[in-house]
Amino acid sequence: MVQIKISKKVKKLHPVVENIANNLAQTGVIKFIRILPDFIQASNEAAVGGSVRLPITKPGHPTAVGVSLIIDLASKEVHFFEITSAVQGYGGTMVDAVLSALPQEWGAVVVMDWSNGFWERMQQKYIHLEIL
Repeated sequence: MVQIKISKKVKKLHPVVENIANNLAQTGVIKFIRILPDFIQASNEAAVGGSVRLPITKPGHPTAVGVSLIIDLASKEVHFFEITSAVQGYGGTMVDAVLSALPQEWGAVVVMDWSNGFWERMQQKYIHLEIL
């Protein structure tokens, strides 16, 4: 069972955000999803942050599988903010879940790449993924 927490600041869930969250929930590994007005966090593990369970997405985490996304509705872009996968193959699964949820006019951006080749492999697979 996936726990999805939508911030009270979200007045209406944008269809792209909803599609991304649904795709991440269907990966078989994600258990916690947190949706803010311009941010999505999803992970198989969560830490307690006050009264909220925060999905763990810190790169290099020894056991977590997770992703953090900045959602820029105005420019129709998703920015991969953080991604981690302690289990081989789930990084690509999460990228696929996000990118397959995007309409054709949307883009995806990786601002900082410390992955040692992961994002280059993803860019070969997904032509609308941009690495800055």
